[in-house]
Amino acid sequence: MEDPSTQQQGAAFPAPPYYFQRYTQPNLALLEKAKSDPTNPELTTALDALPFPILALEPPPPIKRGICWMFGRPWPVQDTLATLAEQGIEQLYPKGDIDRVKELKKLSHSAVFNFLDLVHVLSTSPSEFATKVDHIRVIFINMHHILNEYRPHQARETLRLMMNDQLNRKRKETAALRKTCVDLRKQLAGLRALEQDRLVIPAGATASDSNQDVDMAPATPAASKSTAEVEAEANGSAIGGSTSTTTKNAETMSRMMQLCDTIE
Repeated sequence: MEDPSTQQQGAAFPAPPYYFQRYTQPNLALLEKAKSDPTNPELTTALDALPFPILALEPPPPIKRGICWMFGRPWPVQDTLATLAEQGIEQLYPKGDIDRVKELKKLSHSAVFNFLDLVHVLSTSPSEFATKVDHIRVIFINMHHILNEYRPHQARETLRLMMNDQLNRKRKETAALRKTCVDLRKQLAGLRALEQDRLVIPAGATASDSNQDVDMAPATPAASKSTAEVEAEANGSAIGGSTSTTTKNAETMSRMMQLCDTIE
C-alpha cells in the first residue's frame, strides 16, 4: 500500500506539512532569544526540552542548483529543456543545428506511414501492435521536443509585443494629457483677459457705475459727508475687494499653469 505521506505529496490539494504545529508563539519567542543571546543558561535549558532544534524554525535557504521535489516529483531548479537522451528517448533527427520545419515534416510523414503500418499489423498480426504503437509514441515525442525548442523564441516575441502595446498605450495617454494642457492654457488665457478687462474702470466713472451694491440712501445729518468723501470711500472699497479677488484668481491660474508644465 502506498505511504500516506507520498499520497499527500501527489495530491492536488495536499494538507499542510506536519511541522507547521511547531510555529507557536512561545517557540518563535525562543527562536528570537536564541538569536540574540545564545549563551543564556536558562535559554539552553528551554531549548533542550524541545523535541526539535530551534533553528529548524528558520526557513531553509533557496535551492540554487540540483533538483527540488514538488507533488512527489523531482523538478530541476534551473528551468532548462531536457534533451531526449536525458529522458531516455531515442532521437530520430540529427543533432546540432537543424532545419526544424524540414525535420517536422519528415517526422509527420513518418507518423502517417507508421499509422498505416499499424493498421496493417492489426489486420494481420494483432499481437504485434505494441511495437508499432511505441514507434508512433517516439515519433510524436520527437516532434513535441522540436516544438518545445521554439518556446524561448516565442517567449521573447510575446514579451516584445506586450512591451510595444504598453509603450503605444502610454504614448496615447501622454498625447491626451498634452492636448488637455494646451486646451487648459487657452482657457486660462481667456479667463485672465476677461479678468483684466473687468478691472479696467473708464475715466470719469463713479462708484455707482462700478459697484451697483453701494447703498444709495441719503446720509443722515449726524453722519453727513461731502460727495467727494463718499465717492472716494466707495471707490476704495470696490477696488480693494476686486484686488483681493483678482489676487486669488491669479494664484489659482498660476497653480494650474504650473500643473500643466509639470504634466508636459
